[in-house]
Amino acid sequence: MTDDSRTDRATDATGTPSDAEIPADGVTYETRVPPGESPVRCPYCDRPLESEKLLVLHEGLDHWTELSDEEREAFRETYQAETDDLRTFRLKMFGVLILAYFAFLFVYSYHTKDPFSATALVVASISARGR
Repeated sequence: MTDDSRTDRATDATGTPSDAEIPADGVTYETRVPPGESPVRCPYCDRPLESEKLLVLHEGLDHWTELSDEEREAFRETYQAETDDLRTFRLKMFGVLILAYFAFLFVYSYHTKDPFSATALVVASISARGR
């Protein structure tokens, strides 16, 4: 995180959280928000969150029984959008991994001065998977 972010918890002169800001369950939450903005707070448990999107996800996961039908539908839509974003990210990273694999394979083939060494590695890996 950057130095210009701040946390949403009170600290005393020594830099430790003050007792007034520690919830009854003893858990403190560190929330980083951009300067000039304030964190969004959960209306059910008063937990600070960084954005409205995270608030909707938090409410749906932790306070499902207390939500109205509109809030549940907003959670479902936000959850689906987050799932789609994660799937897209995973597919992109898989593509990067495949590209890196073949890049290393061709570099290996170039440095061994054997044009068939890369082909032999690919054939060997395919035949090993078939067993």
